[in-house]
Amino acid sequence: MIVLGEDELQQAEKALAPLSPAAVKVYGCLFSINRGKALNLEVVADSWPDFSVLVCKPKVQVRFKHLTHTPHIPNRHTDNAARYTEVPYIYSVDINHLDAVTDLAAQHGVPARTQCVMHLLPLFSVPEDRIRPLQAEHAALVNSTWKYGGDHNSYNSVLGYISNHPSLCVMDEGGGGPLSWVLVYHHLALGLLYTLPQHRRKGYAKTLVSRMAGRLLELGYPVYCFVEEGNSASYGLFTSLGFTSSGCCD
Repeated sequence: MIVLGEDELQQAEKALAPLSPAAVKVYGCLFSINRGKALNLEVVADSWPDFSVLVCKPKVQVRFKHLTHTPHIPNRHTDNAARYTEVPYIYSVDINHLDAVTDLAAQHGVPARTQCVMHLLPLFSVPEDRIRPLQAEHAALVNSTWKYGGDHNSYNSVLGYISNHPSLCVMDEGGGGPLSWVLVYHHLALGLLYTLPQHRRKGYAKTLVSRMAGRLLELGYPVYCFVEEGNSASYGLFTSLGFTSSGCCD
């Protein structure tokens, strides 16, 4: 294993960006080390610069009875198996690799026990240049995904919302079309919030609603929305941003 120096640590941080679930903890350690916030840690790699495994561990190992306390962090290539000489305590491991780690521990006579299972909840920021108003040419896409859309009349309604009121969308970073959007109805309620299925769970909708609400408040608009009964996802999103329920209406 190779102990990374200052330059290598900077390169490793860049190599792991953008952040991915498989490398979230090692990226966090690298980020801290490179800013002088974790001076008691060092990072070793299986090879350099084309590494497959990174291990973050204390510079001075602390021994408890006959076990070495050395935290390991998952490698950036989930299809590569990590080889460890001593693994008495692992802070975290992708649940998809838990069986492999348990088998490895058994091979070395090390007892294995899972203390708890946790959900990884990253917060992804959306670059400013990808958040833009919808344009008239996007009306067909919005209409095709709208629950109450799909015909010429609804298309004209969507086109009217885009042309006469504020709207926001997250654009595809590859120069394509909108991935997520929110509009304002003629009665000024927020609506038609939608994210393409393959781009969900990235925080796009929450980012757009937050931005749009702030913009409307600055313009002196009333800020409100309607959420269909039973739509717990949308209800949870809006209430998490401070919207409060005022009862039901038809």
